[in-house]
Amino acid sequence: MRTSVSGRLSAGRTRHAGALLAAGLLVLGTALPQAAQAASPSEVKLRSDGPASYWAGTVRSDGPGTRQIPECRTVHCDKLRLTLALPPGTWTRPGGVQVAIRWDGATEGGLGLFVYRGQTLVAKSTAGVGTAQSVIIPAARNGSYDVYVSYGVTFGAVDPDPVIAYQGLAEVEYRPTVQPVRDLLPDLKSLPQENVTYDNPGTIFGDTAEPGQSCFDSERSEQGARQCLRFDQVLQNAGTGPVELHYSRQSSVLQDEDVWQRVYRSDSTWQDLSAGQVEFHPIHGHYHFKGFAQSELWLADGAGRVIGSAPAAVADKVSFCIADTDLVGWGTKGDASLSYPAPACLDPKSTSGGRDYFDMGMSPGWADRYNWYLPDQMIDTYGLADGTYVLFTTVDPDGKLSESDETNNCSSVIVELSGLATSQPQAQLRGVGPACP
Repeated sequence: MRTSVSGRLSAGRTRHAGALLAAGLLVLGTALPQAAQAASPSEVKLRSDGPASYWAGTVRSDGPGTRQIPECRTVHCDKLRLTLALPPGTWTRPGGVQVAIRWDGATEGGLGLFVYRGQTLVAKSTAGVGTAQSVIIPAARNGSYDVYVSYGVTFGAVDPDPVIAYQGLAEVEYRPTVQPVRDLLPDLKSLPQENVTYDNPGTIFGDTAEPGQSCFDSERSEQGARQCLRFDQVLQNAGTGPVELHYSRQSSVLQDEDVWQRVYRSDSTWQDLSAGQVEFHPIHGHYHFKGFAQSELWLADGAGRVIGSAPAAVADKVSFCIADTDLVGWGTKGDASLSYPAPACLDPKSTSGGRDYFDMGMSPGWADRYNWYLPDQMIDTYGLADGTYVLFTTVDPDGKLSESDETNNCSSVIVELSGLATSQPQAQLRGVGPACP
């Protein structure tokens, strides 16, 4: 059960995977919306706490730097003047102005986000893995801010694109009200797959799928897999509070550890609840939360209705190094700034008294994406007959995490499988499937 944060976009597969993504959440694998194709304005104004204001731009690998901005001296930055003219009383409720950017998931590269007021840096977001950056400027004063979007290279990416188009937004976001005092719980959802394939995933961290194979060597040796239907998993937090996990280890001792879910309350207090374990993966060199998702394949009729009382195949439960990668709450109220960047969950946040302390999590409005070409993103279909199937995926299948709604953790897609008795099986995604059993 291993998957790698640093492998999410490595081995030069981002462009290949992105080209396969169907129209679905965010902009991954699709062209950016029309708004992002237009020329970038030089200024955007935010006048109310209502809908967001949007803009678009591009950043180039060979563009000029900006000498007076440290983050832009050696790389090209696109600049936007953000002018706030919010009405009096806007900040009688605690909150701030969110500034966010997103870009196409098919892009082999990444962007950084920096917000200045005059010569002072007031906010930045520089996660190394993902397709979005986002910050909150608390109780932002009216006036002018300079937003810089810098050209960069996503963690693990190769052959970066020379030009990266992006879309930006600014909007007022309020914190949840204090009264009544209550838990601010996450709400976990599995989003429908956008890729199903028998393609060869290549090599990541020395784990190889041999030519003509859709299974990694580790999947063949550890799980006995012979014919791997590969798919992505995108797990979303649609709640009012984050998924936040804390754990520690004795320094330099690499073993499974108990993990605790931190549940925040509206009055800024919190409590820690037991949430199972994290496991250390020696090949990838970091911790994953055990059993974060599981998939099943059920036989279906031509209309996509499930047949039978048991699944045709069941995948192993997969573990995640949970992080904010996809801003699925783009332009909606209630999404948070990027608070759990990848790959920061690889390293301890602090060390004290001979122990290393870690955390990982997912903010409201964000999702964590594991692509089809990563180890264990598969289900073994060896021995199955050609036909129509429904692929169900459930986040937190064992109910280890406390959340606001336990009834929406599962999603499904209908897939058509053919050539399963040959050396060249095929998989076709037919659309969203039925409600989960």
